[in-house]
Amino acid sequence: MSEKGMSILLKKNALPDLHDVHLKKCSHCLAGKQKRVSFKSHPPHRRDNILDLIHSDVCGPMKTRTLGGCLYFVTFIDDHSRKVWAYTLKSKDQVLDVFKQFHALVERQTEKKLKCIRTDNGGEYIGPFDAYCREKGIRHQKTPPKTPQLNGLAERMNRTLAERVRCLLSHAGLPNSFWGEALNTVVNVINRTPCVPLSFDVPDRVWSGKDVCQHLSHSDGLQETVILPPVILLMSMSCSLMGESPSVMKRRWKMNTKGSGLKPCKMR
Repeated sequence: MSEKGMSILLKKNALPDLHDVHLKKCSHCLAGKQKRVSFKSHPPHRRDNILDLIHSDVCGPMKTRTLGGCLYFVTFIDDHSRKVWAYTLKSKDQVLDVFKQFHALVERQTEKKLKCIRTDNGGEYIGPFDAYCREKGIRHQKTPPKTPQLNGLAERMNRTLAERVRCLLSHAGLPNSFWGEALNTVVNVINRTPCVPLSFDVPDRVWSGKDVCQHLSHSDGLQETVILPPVILLMSMSCSLMGESPSVMKRRWKMNTKGSGLKPCKMR
């Protein structure tokens, strides 16, 4: 019974032998009722230079595989510029290989060294991943188990990416298997639009120190007429934009075959 309930009964003289209702804390009450203290919110804080700190987290598995057979994606976020990189994965054991590619890419682009990476205590970030960080002189910060708040920037970014991917697919009327293409589009948009922790500056501009093109790619599902290869009888036909490749200057299209009498082509 609570103190409040006992006080009410005492006022009604229902507990004649009781004179003091103030209960002391005991180990049994703590064992049954103690809860974790909530994390305090802090204003956005950034490191002084790019590559001083990278946040990373894995999201998945998804319910549907991408066209390439991927079920997960991993993100890397620069703490200073808030620039985001996302890579799709078939399994979590690919995280180290992707991180090696990311490590070489950012150090070549900036001519600076990556100093620290912060991750959760997931199995994909221990063992070989730890050994690689030690070999390259990268400090590896691992958050305690069951404390996603300490890796909140990466956790919140994964949620933002997943939400926007679902919105794009819903708006374009595309099947869930195109979430990999939608993910590339979302990351491209985030890196080119104003960011609150940057006082509404643009991540790509802070990262490169140069003005960036503000022309954003069209959303997935855009209806356009696309010129076809000469081996096909028709010169052009209506297609839907599926997304843009992050590494190759090309776009992926899907032919709108409804009512045309044509069968959909297999996309590469």
